[in-house]
Order: sequence, then structure tokens, then C-alpha cells
Amino acid sequence: MMLRASSHDLGDKLNLRAVVESTDTDSGVAHSRALVDFVDATLTGQPELTAARAAVVDALGADGVVDAAAVIGNFQRMTRIADATGIPLDDGTEALTADIQSLLELKNMPSARQS
Repeated sequence: MMLRASSHDLGDKLNLRAVVESTDTDSGVAHSRALVDFVDATLTGQPELTAARAAVVDALGADGVVDAAAVIGNFQRMTRIADATGIPLDDGTEALTADIQSLLELKNMPSARQS
């Protein structure tokens, strides 16, 4: 929700479908290729992590790497807690995110079966 709201406020055109489509889909997020590669390398522990981190430094600076790493860690933490406990969305969040859930077909994701 935050990315959608901040993008709207900045007048950026955000394509949320890029989250679930091919890596060639333009998301509208600045430096998205470097960020996606960093996320992928971080989550898979691949040797490309050093190069991916360097690409984010080149694109966003050292503070950008710290911010991106913090977001990756936070999402991993939140997802693992939600999956492990089966926490359902509260009514307000469900209503605010219904369009995104539909657009990204989130109810079809494997983790959706656990909540």
C-alpha cells in the first residue's frame, strides 16, 4: 500500500503486475532492475549478491543498499510470521487492498492456503 500511495503522490505510473510477471515487465519503479536483482540474489544466496549489491550502490548509493536490505529483511520477517501463524487480514486492510489482491492474484499464491 505504501508504494502505491507514494507513487501516486509523486505522479509516478506504477505497474504492480510487474511483481508477478516476467522480469522484463516495466514496473515504473526507478532502478527496479537493480533492486529486483538484489532481492533475488539476497533471497537465494547466490554468488551474484556482490554484483547485485554493487549495482544498487551505483544506482542509489550506500544508503540505498541499507534501505533496500532493511525492506528485504522486514518483508521476510513479516511474511514468515504471517505464514506460520495464519494471520488473516483485518477488515480494514482487506478492504484497502482488495484491488491489489485481485490484480496480483494473491489468493492463488501457495502461502494463501495457510491463512
